[in-house]
Amino acid sequence: MSISPGDNVGPYRIIESLGQGGMATVFKAYHPALDRYVAIKVLHPAFKEDPNFLARFRREARIVARLDHPNIVPIYDYAEHEGTPYLVMRYVEGKTLKAVLREGLMPPDRALEIIRPVTAALAYAHAQGVLHRDIKPSNVIRANDDHIYLTDFGLARIAQAGDSTLSQDMLIGTPQYISPEQARGATADERSDIYSLGVVLFEMLTGRVPFSADTPYAVIHDHIYTPLPLPTSINPNLSHEIERVLLKALAKDPDARFATPTELMTALDQAVAAAPPPAPTAAPIPVAVPVPSASAPTPTPVPVSATAGAPSTAVFAPAPSKPQRRWSRKQIAVGMAALFLALCCLCIAAQAIAPRLGRVIPLSPAATRALRMTPDPLQMAKDQVTANPQDPRAHLALAEAYVKAKEYEAAFAEFDQAIKLDPKLGRAYLQAGKLATSLGEFDRAAKYFQYGREAMPEDLDLLLAQGDLFFKWKKYEDAQTAFEKVLRAKPDSAAAMWRLGDVYRVQGKAADALREYSRAIVTDPNLPEAHYGLGMLALGRGATEEARRQFQIVINNPETPPDLRDQARKQLEKIGEKP
Repeated sequence: MSISPGDNVGPYRIIESLGQGGMATVFKAYHPALDRYVAIKVLHPAFKEDPNFLARFRREARIVARLDHPNIVPIYDYAEHEGTPYLVMRYVEGKTLKAVLREGLMPPDRALEIIRPVTAALAYAHAQGVLHRDIKPSNVIRANDDHIYLTDFGLARIAQAGDSTLSQDMLIGTPQYISPEQARGATADERSDIYSLGVVLFEMLTGRVPFSADTPYAVIHDHIYTPLPLPTSINPNLSHEIERVLLKALAKDPDARFATPTELMTALDQAVAAAPPPAPTAAPIPVAVPVPSASAPTPTPVPVSATAGAPSTAVFAPAPSKPQRRWSRKQIAVGMAALFLALCCLCIAAQAIAPRLGRVIPLSPAATRALRMTPDPLQMAKDQVTANPQDPRAHLALAEAYVKAKEYEAAFAEFDQAIKLDPKLGRAYLQAGKLATSLGEFDRAAKYFQYGREAMPEDLDLLLAQGDLFFKWKKYEDAQTAFEKVLRAKPDSAAAMWRLGDVYRVQGKAADALREYSRAIVTDPNLPEAHYGLGMLALGRGATEEARRQFQIVINNPETPPDLRDQARKQLEKIGEKP
């Protein structure tokens, strides 16, 4: 059935088409009996393929029509025209939020003015047991009087409950705003609406949606698996308080999100209030203008400001006198000590460069004493062992001092002594095993980790390090077993998740690796190792822009280990990007 301007649909006269979406076509119509304009949503004819659709349509429309809230577009009527169902709603003159967003980035205070009535409408609907399921900017209307409306309640529910081919397509009708659980086909609840509203808010504050791709299925995949890009990486002017609200609203796990729209709005209000104000514009400093006495000489006027074509304005001000600073005895003592240290350093430097000048400058007695007073960490550790030969921690400290001095065999001997004195000293096994791993002595490392695990089977740090050894040894099945054991003992271990992701990635199991990296970042959003893994996966599938973004996150993170930062820089250089 085709409806055109001039047609009659029930008692309504079609005036013009307002737009068409995946589920319905919207018309402006006139109702002569009530002398008012209305909006009519005519659902897609394909819904008629579902024999149970009309009964479901009447039931759902009746529920939604009972919603009575100042920020919800009311439904006046619902019926069928030649077997095609339609809804009759209030006609609101204004702009959709989608059109408003085309005007540019929205400041937080303006975003609050729009989001506040939307959350109020959602909270009311949720209290009535009604979900929206399709929150997006085109379903938020700003009327010409600036009143905000939320529309299309329940329309997605009416469509998705059906068995027609079209109803299956509705799942991806607006993929940019769909929640991960809806994308998986799981049961949606109030928190799904909160996620979709979080996407809208993200777009309002950053100027773009979190995920976009060439196909709807690629966007859905990102909603399920890809970590949310940090809002401040897109809009650096956003405060960290507002960013935290967005991260919580857009958590992939529904349990980690805000429980209600009211809770989201409260957090957003607090975040905006706590955000630092913009830097104030420098104001002119008032200068006192003294009135010269008759006996005083007239000073030469100095123009402070002048406008072209206007007379200069002269301001007379005496030069401010600097207050005399008084030094305390403590400040004098500190200054003398600093001066003494500087002289010592100067003498040492002179001694170092003197041979190049052809002569040797002897150190002063004071500089010699200062050098003798400089503590030697290795010697101090040795002295501790001499003073406490039965203290395992003294031997452990000496072993670590030997490692820094690159005296590795001496370090292993002290690790062994510490373990002999205290077989439960987990750090000794751990450091010795890591040292052997770094030196490529995998058999030696395996023995340390094995003995440590036998002595302390519950030590998860040892188990992680043992998995790292197996990974470096290319014993991937053993590494996977170790990391999975950690996750069974501690399901929220992000350290085990990203390591397991690495195991899957090097084995070519991209989907499994993506799942583990995503889980790790949901647990710890700033985890550099997981972001690096995501960058490598993106490179593997040719998503250069995503890879570039992930590697840049690794480089910018102050907690990234230096070697991992270097690897990220190298990957950026390979794809032609300067870090």
